[in-house]
Amino acid sequence: MSLSPARPFRPSRSLCIALALMPVLGVGTLAACDAARASASQERPVKVGLGSASGNPTVQAGDQLRVSADGGVLTEVTVTDPRGRQLVGGFSQGGTVWTSRAKAAPETKYSVLARTKSDQGATTEAKESLTTGKVAKRNRVSFSPRPRGGVVGVDDPIRLTFAFPIRDREAVERRLSVITDNRSEGAWSWEPTHGGKDRIVWRPTHEWKPGTKVTVRAELNGVDSGDGRFFTKDYGLRFTVGRSAPVRSDLDSDAYITPGLGPAPALWQGPGG
Repeated sequence: MSLSPARPFRPSRSLCIALALMPVLGVGTLAACDAARASASQERPVKVGLGSASGNPTVQAGDQLRVSADGGVLTEVTVTDPRGRQLVGGFSQGGTVWTSRAKAAPETKYSVLARTKSDQGATTEAKESLTTGKVAKRNRVSFSPRPRGGVVGVDDPIRLTFAFPIRDREAVERRLSVITDNRSEGAWSWEPTHGGKDRIVWRPTHEWKPGTKVTVRAELNGVDSGDGRFFTKDYGLRFTVGRSAPVRSDLDSDAYITPGLGPAPALWQGPGG
């Protein structure tokens, strides 16, 4: 039996097209992978940093708090103390830096919420916290009428006497408030003392009305009174003006006894030393 000569192999048109496309698809896939890797490397998160405005990473009492962004900008910064009070500040350097306007209080833990936007437009949120350092020098205040052994008459003003001089009186005065149940009006004024200490006095515009309930708040914690001497407490005083006789203090119950009104809490102090 004779065999016909073998014919040369000729690939079909469809096979040729498939083979021709194979290297093209491979190159396209590699290029897409390289682009994804490059995009991932470019999309780095914004790094948020905390420190003092002077550049020191440790924030001491009296420093201004600084929040910075590396790799993007800050869109919102909220700094609060344990009582929920915000530390007000503003942006600079194109939104990459936020600096508090108020000074940081001593021995205080601040919670920081920073919202950022990367150079590629991605938005993120960072939550940080820091605790400020202790202080070596402190100031303190005493009240009159005093919660023990004092009297409150219808013409008695409220006096706050400071242990050490006050350099920034406006900063102190902004932290003081007098609240009455009948909206009695009055004003603060600074007066000298015989011992040379600074004293601020609140006098009602008109004589106290008997039975008036009074609350005095001195939210001085963190205030720099001058020469690096800080207040490390908030203070408060409550009393009731007597109806027909001066209020006397009850040393056993640590409260004022007002004729016809009964006992009322006298004094509280915030945390601190």
